[in-house]
Amino acid sequence: MKILSKKAALYCGVAVVALSCASGAGAQQAAPASVQNGGSVETVIVTASRRSESVQNVGGQVTALSAADLAQMHANSFADFANTVPGLSYASGGPTNNLIAIRGVTTGGTQLGSAVGLYLDDIPLGASTQFGLGFESFNINVFDLSRVEVLNGPQGTLYGANSLGGALKYVTAPPDLEKYDASAEVEGSDTEHGSYNDGLRAMVNIPLFDGSAAIRIDGLQEFDSGYTQDPDHDRKDVGSGQTLGGRVSFLWQVTSDFDVRLSAFTQKIDGDGADVSFRDFVTHQPVEGPYDQSYVLAQPSSNTLTLYSGVANWNLNWAKLTSITGYQINRGSSDADLTPLYDFLLASFGVGATPFGLPVSDTTKKFTEEVRLASPDNKSFEWVIGGYYDNERTDESVDLVDGATANGELPVYNALPFYGFLPSTYRELAVFADGTYYFTDNVDLTLGVRYSSQDQNYQSNISTLLLYPNYNTIYHYQSGSNGGVATYLFNPRWRVDDDTMIYAKISSGYRPGGPNFVLPPPFGQVPASFQPDNLWNYELGEKSTLFDDRATFDFDVYDIEWNRMQATDNVGGINQLVNAGDARILGAETSFSYRVLSDLTLGGSAAYTDAYLTTPSPVLGVLTSGARLPLSPKFNFALTGTYTYEIGDGFSGAVNVSDVYVGDRDAGYNVSPADAFVGTGNPLYKLAAYNTVNLGLSFFLPHNMELDAYLKNVFDVQGEVSASTVSDQYLNPHFFGLGIPYAPVPVYLSQPRTVGLVLKWSLN
Repeated sequence: MKILSKKAALYCGVAVVALSCASGAGAQQAAPASVQNGGSVETVIVTASRRSESVQNVGGQVTALSAADLAQMHANSFADFANTVPGLSYASGGPTNNLIAIRGVTTGGTQLGSAVGLYLDDIPLGASTQFGLGFESFNINVFDLSRVEVLNGPQGTLYGANSLGGALKYVTAPPDLEKYDASAEVEGSDTEHGSYNDGLRAMVNIPLFDGSAAIRIDGLQEFDSGYTQDPDHDRKDVGSGQTLGGRVSFLWQVTSDFDVRLSAFTQKIDGDGADVSFRDFVTHQPVEGPYDQSYVLAQPSSNTLTLYSGVANWNLNWAKLTSITGYQINRGSSDADLTPLYDFLLASFGVGATPFGLPVSDTTKKFTEEVRLASPDNKSFEWVIGGYYDNERTDESVDLVDGATANGELPVYNALPFYGFLPSTYRELAVFADGTYYFTDNVDLTLGVRYSSQDQNYQSNISTLLLYPNYNTIYHYQSGSNGGVATYLFNPRWRVDDDTMIYAKISSGYRPGGPNFVLPPPFGQVPASFQPDNLWNYELGEKSTLFDDRATFDFDVYDIEWNRMQATDNVGGINQLVNAGDARILGAETSFSYRVLSDLTLGGSAAYTDAYLTTPSPVLGVLTSGARLPLSPKFNFALTGTYTYEIGDGFSGAVNVSDVYVGDRDAGYNVSPADAFVGTGNPLYKLAAYNTVNLGLSFFLPHNMELDAYLKNVFDVQGEVSASTVSDQYLNPHFFGLGIPYAPVPVYLSQPRTVGLVLKWSLN
């Protein structure tokens, strides 16, 4: 008899479990709320406008993914749900982080500062500046969340700096004052072309002091195998990630009008390389195998976020006073293999073929305080006013090392090819106000304004072969900048009837400028500082609830004008910060949910995004207007269907099917032939469109247990998520006419076919 492989056995195991559950008997375990609302579609309560309201009442595009939604798609982190959100795109940074874009507001690989506000509850996460690698959005695990909110378009008045494209909020489940609760999950899966994955997650909620307080504790451990290989250097399952995390939250209802919530959160992700495949720059074909790469040096990474927060709410009857205090420590480290690039750049110094590694580490310590006062929901005149303070310090170190020597020095010089210690500070003080006036029960207007003042200081302490013959001399440079920026909101709403709302929205956003990374002459070719970039968003949309609350349908169109885009200019292999011209983004977004039958719900979303330069940008290597901005697909959509059913003898279940399409995107820019001769701009690599189909089965069992089986990427599609063409900026056939071949392009691939089981238990 032929013995089944381990993978075949796991596939068979899913089928056996499904059959055994279907034939079992016992008390029924209730299905999640999302599948037991009778004939109406579930609507999620969000806090996008700093008030609790239905997502269908918000005058702007907001996607709210509830805990049930995330569980249904078997999401553990950002990449698992990102492609289902209209207007949301990303470039993978490996297991630890991503570069996130909303509505196409990104310059891709030339971006160092974030253009999306990232929040855990009401605390802004990550560095506010380019020097803290602010573009690297930490991969928050979604276990024990109430919901995820994605706010499309600039959120400058209520969310402040860096929310040019929008904001992404992870909202944690609060402690429950009324009941003891606990839950646990055990997950196992297998990824094609990779290996086995596992997860263990648990939560406990304990009421205290006769229900006046409660504590909620959760923890998790996850391992995700990589699915790319490096056969040339005998590395297997490259791109694996190990996650450890936990949270403690204490809620005290001091009086009926005053409560305090204290929380401590920590999560660490260790990565082993990235899931990239080497592709030929011209043909896009794999250089070796379809999931193969070839790096001389290993590329480990590690990111840790530790956050302490305190939120106090005081109901004054005439208004609600809220204080939000946060202190966080972000630590990140990564090793990048840049051998082909620096072998070429340093050849003129007499350096032979050498494995060049680029270890980078950064630590940001950030204190934030927000105080706001909000009126009651009186449907007459509602307002919120507040202030915000941010004080952060970032220490960043960057080394370029010889990977063949123990101390990283080049034997020919007895020195590091490059060393840099780059400390910086950032302080921000802001005041803001939003007011909504109701002209009638059906017509209202919201006006908002925010003024923010920033103060920055930056130091560079570097030594580099570029300073030859004084390459062992530490070059010190210090500079500072300060400035103020105002952002605005104009947001009328018209409720045509009880079921339909039409809104318009004019809003602005900004990203702080700051001091620059300036090299000494003759390399100091850029200004000592770079300017803030800002944008204006013009939007028109509608939100409808149809068929006696059995369906919702939302649609919007928008026009974004983006000025003085921030980017990096790579001079001799060293990034310097510049303003790179203007852009325009035209788009449309839609989403719907329809409870066709009491047991059958259909849903979907789609977006059209046309993001392009309106001016030439020599910094990016583009000498004419009209070039497409990177990363965002012109078109993407997601469709889902969920069917719930009774199995018999008290058992029930649910089936979920989803189809997700991501259109083609650009990595880099369509660099002009003239600039190709001087290595300006990351050359264009067009990422192919891809489509994935996912299946899920849920069985609700006795004793508050649930068993889920899932199959992600049913047809094992090799989706091209993102790519980096930094090396090809220099290593291309046009550079100085030397006929150097293009370097292989590392292309991040989507998760291959993965089959898994999740066993869940809850106390209630």
